[in-house]
Amino acid sequence: MFSPHDHRLPMSFTVKLNDWWCDCGRFQALRVPCHHVIVVCSFSHIDLTSYIHLVYSLYNINKAYEIQFHPVRNKEYWSIYTEPNFIPDPNMRRRVRGRPPTNRIHNEMDEPNPNRRSKCAYCRNEGHHRGNCPYRQ
Repeated sequence: MFSPHDHRLPMSFTVKLNDWWCDCGRFQALRVPCHHVIVVCSFSHIDLTSYIHLVYSLYNINKAYEIQFHPVRNKEYWSIYTEPNFIPDPNMRRRVRGRPPTNRIHNEMDEPNPNRRSKCAYCRNEGHHRGNCPYRQ
């Protein structure tokens, strides 16, 4: 076990090279050394290529591409699709159009101030609104 940052930064990551494990999760997911593993290997003078999974070896990549790929033919040569058509369930559709209502819990900060008079959004004067603003052409 080795922590590459030695708690110098606010965040530190633990790397277990024997288990192919790192706190960030990239090393386990991709099976390619993340930057934490690279730091540990360079600090410990360990060969980094031993921690690259065999899936990424040149042999396996060549094996994946040794099959000949055929170009897509014209649409006239395509076979007719005979599988079932998927129809969406109408009961799963939203009943109301527009933006869904918020789930946030409202408090006193969300209440409008009753003493404050509304202003026009166009000219910022009181007594009218944007739709009937006299300064708007």
